[in-house]
Amino acid sequence: MIYKRKVQFYETDAQGVVHHSNYPRYFEEARGYYLEKIGYPYERVREELNTDIVLIELQISYKKPLYFGDNFEISFGISDMDKFFFSFEYSVSKGNTIIATGKTRHACLRIDTRKIISIPDILRSKLNGT
Repeated sequence: MIYKRKVQFYETDAQGVVHHSNYPRYFEEARGYYLEKIGYPYERVREELNTDIVLIELQISYKKPLYFGDNFEISFGISDMDKFFFSFEYSVSKGNTIIATGKTRHACLRIDTRKIISIPDILRSKLNGT
């Protein structure tokens, strides 16, 4: 899947370069976009499945900078999944230039108990694209 975005001024430092702390936010936006596209936005996961999706691991490799006003895209998708955990891999690019790559790992928590649960079947099938 591809998520497209433009760098906003507030995301940059004094040199006009995107601050490194924004990349996890970009990944979060892309995941939210993904969940909306598969028909299970965060609100629906919380309300219908009594489930939170939580981030448990984050990896980022920075290759090149982004600047205020740059248009960029994030190519991403599910890279692995088991009974309890699933991961996304990301590639941030501007044109043909790779800006950053990353990976996040997630688990599902039952909202009322705050304990890790297996990925709900309906969510698993949506994440798998079935």
